[in-house]
Order: sequence, then C-alpha cells, then structure tokens
Amino acid sequence: MSKALKKLIVEELVTDYRDKKNFVLVNFKGIDAQQTNVLKRDLSDKNINSRVVKNSLAAIAFEEIGISGLGKMLELPTVVATNEDDPVELAKTLKGYSEEISGFDIVGGCVDGELMSIEDIGTLASIPSREVVLTQIVFAINAPAVQLANVFNATANNLCQVLRAIKEKKSEV
Repeated sequence: MSKALKKLIVEELVTDYRDKKNFVLVNFKGIDAQQTNVLKRDLSDKNINSRVVKNSLAAIAFEEIGISGLGKMLELPTVVATNEDDPVELAKTLKGYSEEISGFDIVGGCVDGELMSIEDIGTLASIPSREVVLTQIVFAINAPAVQLANVFNATANNLCQVLRAIKEKKSEV
C-alpha cells in the first residue's frame, strides 16, 4: 500500500471518528464471511457503525484525534464499532455477540474520551438500558404521589365506614 493511500485512509478515519464519543474495539479472528455480513447488518440495524481497520492506520488516526490509548489496544484483526448516543447499548450489543460468536472478542474502548478496559465494557453492558432507567425514575418520582393518594382514599373510606356505623347505631336506637 502506497504512502499516499495510507494517508488518505488515515484522513478518512480521522474524519469519521473525530465527532464520535463511543468506541469499542473488537478482535474478530476466525470469523467467516457469512457471520461477518450478518453481524454488520445487525449492527447497522441498531445504528452501530462498524469498520474493519488496519491497526497501524487506526492507531495513527486515534492519536490524531487525541485518544492514542485506543491505538495501543490494537493487536489482531480489529473492528472499530461506534455509535452516537448510547454507550450502554453499544457495549450490550457487542458483549452479546462476543458471547455468541467464537473469535469475536472485545478488547476495550473509549466512552466520552475515557479509555475503557474489557472489564469496564462488561460493567457498562450490565447497566440497564436508557429506557429502563428512565422508566425506573418515573416510577420512583410517581410512587410518593400514588402512596399519598392511597392514604387519602383510605382515610376517606375509613371516615365513610365510621359515619355509616354511627348512622346504623342511631337507627337501631
């Protein structure tokens, strides 16, 4: 590969990765073409961009955008997976594939400029999705209001029962 071509590839990688916040690096040694195609399609459906990179050129690109630590994680044939908004979804999806596909191994990553180890990616993948967390927050905020409404209802019911008992007692006399 000529120096001019390498320079163009690095420039393209820099352009693609400069505005990204979430990266996960995955080794994919021994995966056949059919699995690769299915994987790329599934990732694309989940708005996850994936690209097979030449390690030396990716390392140069990562250094140019200020995350040179990622370049040091590159060893075997590598896929760089990125998404725009949800690092948890990225980590969950790739961790799921790494458990299903032999040879598809997470190496590490970077979230919001912070390098992540394999263990960090695993921890990130264990966090509930954004939708689940938002639902939990809404229920937590709503719970006191529901409990207060139940207390008022119970108080009103108790008052009605007491008044009914008094009425029945007076009607007996």
